[in-house]
Amino acid sequence: MSQDSSNLLKEMIFEYPVKEQIRSFLRLESLYAQFQYNYQQKNQHNHRHALKLFFEILEILERGDTRAELIKELARLSDIFTQLSQNPDVDTAKLENFLAQIKKLHQWVLAYQGKFGDKLRKDPFLESVRRRSAIPGGTCSFDCPDLFLFLSKSTKSRQANLLNWLSDIQGVFTSIEVILRIIREGGKWLPTRAPLGSYLIDSHEQGLQLIRVRLSNKEALFPEFSCGKHRSNIHFMVFNGLHKKVPLKQAVEFELACCY
Repeated sequence: MSQDSSNLLKEMIFEYPVKEQIRSFLRLESLYAQFQYNYQQKNQHNHRHALKLFFEILEILERGDTRAELIKELARLSDIFTQLSQNPDVDTAKLENFLAQIKKLHQWVLAYQGKFGDKLRKDPFLESVRRRSAIPGGTCSFDCPDLFLFLSKSTKSRQANLLNWLSDIQGVFTSIEVILRIIREGGKWLPTRAPLGSYLIDSHEQGLQLIRVRLSNKEALFPEFSCGKHRSNIHFMVFNGLHKKVPLKQAVEFELACCY
């Protein structure tokens, strides 16, 4: 889910990944945004949280094969935009710059040795703090003096360390940013109505990657998605007084974008 904070009560955008690699990209995008916010702050508590977010990023990169997924997706986009260059109505200069960026990212991913973050996982400090962070309360000063010493450094020193660690995998997030931006921009917003709070999407077409729902959210609605090979369903829900999810049994007006 994403939203502009200035329009928090007016409008909300919910996103649902249809493809597993897009699910991973969205999670990494969210963690990266949170890391960036906390890294830029001056408070020790923010930098402690930035480290915990960084460990979550490393865990996702360790579990999945993000490298192979990025290679495949960047190659797909490169092919698409190369074909577009044959269209006389396309801004050639803009397209060539964009293609050059995609190819540069593709080359960076191909040249990266091993799984993303392998070198960081072997860093003695990160390995120690990461291990202690997995234990509830395990980063107290008496349990984790190395973290205590790190947080005692100056703000600039802490930020320099965080930025240095991130630099090893920065290309991952630049690639994800480009991929998700292209996918999102490819989905056209259409006014849509869900009779009795449910809506069916015919998703038999190959290539559907992301479903986006935009609500004028005056009643605190939220969509639940169930996606299959041939069709996807959106069910609008609300929370009752006991904070239990219940389906909304009335028509809902919303905007829908199917992104390929």
